[in-house]
Amino acid sequence: MEPIDTLADDLLTLHGRIRRTLLAGKADEVTASQTAALGRLLRHGESTVADLARAEGVRPQSMGATVQALVDLGLVERRPDPADGRRTLVRATETGSRARADAWANRSRVLTDRLAALPEDDRATVARALAILLPLTDD
Repeated sequence: MEPIDTLADDLLTLHGRIRRTLLAGKADEVTASQTAALGRLLRHGESTVADLARAEGVRPQSMGATVQALVDLGLVERRPDPADGRRTLVRATETGSRARADAWANRSRVLTDRLAALPEDDRATVARALAILLPLTDD
């Protein structure tokens, strides 16, 4: 049995390798932090920049820059909070939703092709590993 710290190291290494594999075929100019913020808005709905920063574990100033870049790309928009005129809410646009879906489909296609090259028994093992690993995440 592998020591737990070795398993953790191996899992982090695999995460990095998968991320680099998917980034190699990236077709858009959206950064990883922008992708994460857009994805959170699409999954959880509109938010303030401060709440988005808290959820993503970054400083509000950093999230403000991320959101501004997404606004500039037309992927999100700001609007006044109807409950508190001093606050601004951020929400994904239809363009942002389509861009996210397209990027997801491209990354999924890369992994689909890689998984298709594995023997069926190995694909079943990957499926079982995912079922075990998914509860390790909180989102």
